[in-house]
Amino acid sequence: MSSSASPISSLSSYSGNYFNGLSNYSQDLNNAISREVQIAGLPIQLLQNNVNALNRQSSELQTLSGDFASVQSAIASVSSAAGNLLSASLSQPSVATATLGSGATAGSYSLQVTNLGSYSDALSVDGLTTVTDPTSQNISTSNSYTLTVNGQTIHPPIAPASGNLNALAQAIDSANAGVQATVINVGSNTAPDYRLSLQSDQYGSVSMQLNDGNRDLLAASGAAGQAVQYTLNGKAVTSGSRTVTAAQGLTLNLTSTNPDGAATITVAPDSTGIGNALSSFVSAYNTAIGELNRNRGQSGGALAGQSIVYELTNSLQALANYSSGPGGLPSLAALGVKFDDNTGQLSYDASAFAAATSGSVDALTGFLGSATGGGFLGAATSALSTIEDPTSGILTGDIKTIQTSIANTNQQITDQQNQVSQLQQNLTQQMSAADAMIYSMQQQSTYFQSMFTAQRDAQVAGLG
Repeated sequence: MSSSASPISSLSSYSGNYFNGLSNYSQDLNNAISREVQIAGLPIQLLQNNVNALNRQSSELQTLSGDFASVQSAIASVSSAAGNLLSASLSQPSVATATLGSGATAGSYSLQVTNLGSYSDALSVDGLTTVTDPTSQNISTSNSYTLTVNGQTIHPPIAPASGNLNALAQAIDSANAGVQATVINVGSNTAPDYRLSLQSDQYGSVSMQLNDGNRDLLAASGAAGQAVQYTLNGKAVTSGSRTVTAAQGLTLNLTSTNPDGAATITVAPDSTGIGNALSSFVSAYNTAIGELNRNRGQSGGALAGQSIVYELTNSLQALANYSSGPGGLPSLAALGVKFDDNTGQLSYDASAFAAATSGSVDALTGFLGSATGGGFLGAATSALSTIEDPTSGILTGDIKTIQTSIANTNQQITDQQNQVSQLQQNLTQQMSAADAMIYSMQQQSTYFQSMFTAQRDAQVAGLG
């Protein structure tokens, strides 16, 4: 949030020459105006100082809000990792990649890929109109075509937007019929011969035909397509895709054959993701607690002495010292997350975490709980929501309160400035009138003095 500037930057704007007088006292009158206006403007400077302090507090609260949002995000990552404790590994990583999803369970599988499969292809036949420019020519003059895939007629008929080969290929693709159409040149650069080429979306033997109402336009090209073939736990399986569901929640993307022996897929609990997420939590926690520590003591930051610093610190320390009671993993300290009593910061020991969680997955998940349930994650999620909630959060409320105070104080400054400006105008008018009167009296004094002097000089001359 940008700081709110006050209408008045300093009282120096009140000093100066308010009117150009003619009397000998015009400067004194200007000085009198300046003194009165500066005295009247003193409350404005106090209000400005208040705005400056509020702006610093608002900026610091924004910084803390960002730090606590990072802590909240880190807790969400721990929760996500806790919900995905299983991981899959392959003894032959080149054979496939494994992805785990909902419903996956621990287990072991054997996989042998014997054929990665190939697509079926078809090409427009010889004897059709030779197309040298696919943007203006076509292999047929028909406006409607019948596409058949594996003996099934595709509806509605293929109707190109215009009468050229590129438009025909685009219309076939738009039909989503399980085939992909392209335009290829089987001729030379000097004598091009553009043909319509169709390729199946699935691996295996797929028949494809296009008829313009008078004749078939395609013929199979290249080797016949072959299905993907693999053996899973001794069972031979045929598929039209290299992405296969091996078990509930276990998806394999086949990448290579392994005819010399089956690969072993192992799905087992793995707490590494939780460990990494806890490490990120420790880092975010330390950033937040470090920022809070900068607002303590006589030389502290903009929030020094304010209760929110202690409230936020207590919330963080409550998370660091969370305990679930007696058990194998009763606290963060048991997971390698240690609290330093001197600095208030945390440290993470990956080796200690690995040792504590080895063979103790149930104890780990029991301690962590869930974001919507109990355990550490439930407590952390609730505490951080109380702080960061966009509507009712502690930080959100303080930021809004300070923003309102800044706006109100700036309005007071504006009102005060208007009053001072009015005072300045009134005093200027009064002093200008006084200066004019003084000048007039000075002129009269000069006149009479000159007259008396002349009379005296005349009398002196007459006596002589």
